[in-house]
Amino acid sequence: MVTRGVARTRTLKDAAAEIGVAPITLKRWLLDGKVAEVARDRNGWRLFTEADVGRIKRYALTIREPDKS
Repeated sequence: MVTRGVARTRTLKDAAAEIGVAPITLKRWLLDGKVAEVARDRNGWRLFTEADVGRIKRYALTIREPDKS
């Protein structure tokens, strides 16, 4: 977790864990344009806000297969 001012941001690894996907999956979604790009810090690292994580979680729910019980 990275804290900048009041807004709490997360690294790609932390955001992926919160969303419930592998970091490489989240990175692939970003690179493929399946989810909108997020802000970056001055070094080019992605910073995910709570809003970003929520938006990407909603996307993840739309593509997951239902349980085959």
